[in-house]
Amino acid sequence: MHGKTIFIVLAAMLVVAMLLTGCGGDQPAAGSADSPSIIQTYGEAEITAEPDQAKISIAIMTRDTSAEDAVKENARLANAVLDALKDYGLTDEELKTSSYTLYTYRDRVREQPAMEEETTYYQATNEIIATTDKLDAVGEIVDLTVKAGANNINYISFELKDPQELLMEALGAATEQAFRKAEAIAESAGQKLGGLHSIKEERSDYVPFRLRDEMVQEEMAMGSAETPITPGDIIVRGTVTAEYTLK
Repeated sequence: MHGKTIFIVLAAMLVVAMLLTGCGGDQPAAGSADSPSIIQTYGEAEITAEPDQAKISIAIMTRDTSAEDAVKENARLANAVLDALKDYGLTDEELKTSSYTLYTYRDRVREQPAMEEETTYYQATNEIIATTDKLDAVGEIVDLTVKAGANNINYISFELKDPQELLMEALGAATEQAFRKAEAIAESAGQKLGGLHSIKEERSDYVPFRLRDEMVQEEMAMGSAETPITPGDIIVRGTVTAEYTLK
């Protein structure tokens, strides 16, 4: 008897709980009537700017069957390149050693059809980054480093010394575009745009104009005197995602 009574009480409590929680039928989500209608837009902007700084990656590579000789020759040529750059007018702050490597590899030479000889070589590579604000002097700097003993120009990067102002300008233009898109969408839907609900920066950066090794070689082949290095414009980008309410 007691067990039957307990069962009836539990069943009654379950029915009350279902009524209180809305499980007994379809109910609108709490607060859904008060949720604002949102328009989400994506704004992006690109600004082109002229570079005001150049970075030149200069490589000095030496190899020898002796590791000591490869390192010594590399040091001699690297010092000759640095001296030439300093004599030209670049300061210690404008000249930095970016990387230095020494590795071993084997080269096989077939002197006769039935004979093959394998030789072990040691290769030392020193990379120097030269920075200058004199963009019209980049070709001259490239030429003097090659004459002093550099084997390769890895790249020439034309950059901005201080890109912050242009980055802010790009973000401002992207925000304006996001707002205009939202206005156009609201008007096309027969609605009026309300206020800004949220906004998020997605991206703000700039892409330096970079001439890589093969491009530098092409530039060097174009002239018989000073190498003609011509920088291109830099692209500054800004993107945002914005949400606006409807009235």
